[in-house]
Amino acid sequence: MDGLSTVGSGLLADQRLQQVVMNNLTNSTTPGFKQSSGELMAFPQQLLERYTLGSNGQGAVPLGVVNRGALFQEAVPNFQQGSIQATGQPLDLAIQDPLLGGTSVYAQGAGGTVQVANTLSFVVGKGGVIETANGSPIVPVGANGAPLAGARVVANPQYKGLQQYKGLQLFGESGSPVVDAKGQPSYHIELANGKVIGPATDGAPGPYVQMASAVTGGMHSFFAVANVAADGKVGIALTRDGQLHMGNNRLLYDAAGQRVLAVGATGQPIGNSAIEINPNYHGTNVFGADGAPLTNAAGQPSYKIVSTTGAPLANAQFRPVAVNVATLQALGQTGYLPTATTKYAQSTATVKAGALEQANVNTTQNTVNMLQIYRNYEANQVLSQNIDSTIKLAVSSVGSVPGL
Repeated sequence: MDGLSTVGSGLLADQRLQQVVMNNLTNSTTPGFKQSSGELMAFPQQLLERYTLGSNGQGAVPLGVVNRGALFQEAVPNFQQGSIQATGQPLDLAIQDPLLGGTSVYAQGAGGTVQVANTLSFVVGKGGVIETANGSPIVPVGANGAPLAGARVVANPQYKGLQQYKGLQLFGESGSPVVDAKGQPSYHIELANGKVIGPATDGAPGPYVQMASAVTGGMHSFFAVANVAADGKVGIALTRDGQLHMGNNRLLYDAAGQRVLAVGATGQPIGNSAIEINPNYHGTNVFGADGAPLTNAAGQPSYKIVSTTGAPLANAQFRPVAVNVATLQALGQTGYLPTATTKYAQSTATVKAGALEQANVNTTQNTVNMLQIYRNYEANQVLSQNIDSTIKLAVSSVGSVPGL
C-alpha cells in the first residue's frame, strides 16, 4: 500500500506540473504574461525503527528512513523581461525594466553616472568600498527605491564575519546586510563626506543595497489599476499588460477592464485617480517619452489626470510603480495583488509608446517539458498497475496450500 500512495503522489505532482506548462503555452501570446515553473518537494521522510514487544519503545533499533513520494509545492513566476514589439496603436504602452538578466545591482559607471550592472561577483576594494569585479563601486538606493548618486557601500571592519564572508556573502536576501552575533552589519552606507547613513534593518526604509534578480525576484515595474474584488471593494492591482483602451467616459482602462491609475510623487498609486483622454486634443500619438502627455499646437494636453469625480489632481503623474515581486500575489494571467508587506517606490523603468511587452514564454522548452511530464505520468501509471497486480497476487496466495 505504501508503494501505491507514493506512486499516487507522483501522479498528482505530474498533473499539477502539466497544468503549469499548459498555462504557459496558452498565454504565449498574452502581452505582459510571465511564465512559471513548477517546484516539487519530497514528502516528509518517515523514520523506521524495530521495537521489541512490551519494551514501550525502549531500545528501538533504527532501520533507516522511507520516502513518501513527491509534492507539488508552488508555481514560481519568471519575471524576465519579454521582448518589446511595436504595434503602432497609440494607446499601447510597454514597460522596459532596467533589469535585463541575472542578478543586478546599481553601480557607478564612467563619469559618475549610475548604471545597472548584471553580476554576481563583488570585491572589497580600497578603503573597504564594495565594488563589482570590474572595479565599479556599488550604488545604494534610498527609501523610495531610487539610487543615491554619490553614496557608497563600505564593508564594516567591526563585522566579525568580514574575513570569511567575501563577495556575495556580504549581502543577505535582496542585498540586505548580514548581521553577526553582536549586531554588527556587514556593510555601512556612507555619503561622499564619510557620514554613515545606514544600513536599515530588514523591512525598514532605505538606504540599502538593492540586489535583484530579473528572473525570480527583486524590484520590478508595473502599471497600477483599480481592482474590484468579488465583495465589491475597490483596491489596487498591478499589471504588465499595457494594452490600454479608452472607455465611453474617455478614461483609460487595461485589457481586463480595470481603470488605470496615476501615482504620487513617491510612487504610491492614487486609488481615486484616472487618466482622462482630452477631447480637445487632436494628434496621432497620445503618449510621449516615458508615457508623459503630449501637447498640440493649441496647447491642449493629450490627457489629464483627474479624480473619479472629474476634478484635476495636482502632484500626480502617469508612470509605472516599482515593487518587490516577492510580496505580490498572482491575480489572473497578467495581474498581481499587493499584500500587507508590499511597499511602492518610484520606478526607474522606461515606457515605450505604441508598443507592447510580449510574453516571456519559451514555447520550445515548455513543449519539451510537457512531453517529459507526460512520459513520467505514463511511467507512474505502469508502476501503479504493477504494484496493484502484486498486491492482488499476495492477497490471493496468503493461506492457500498448493494441491488442496
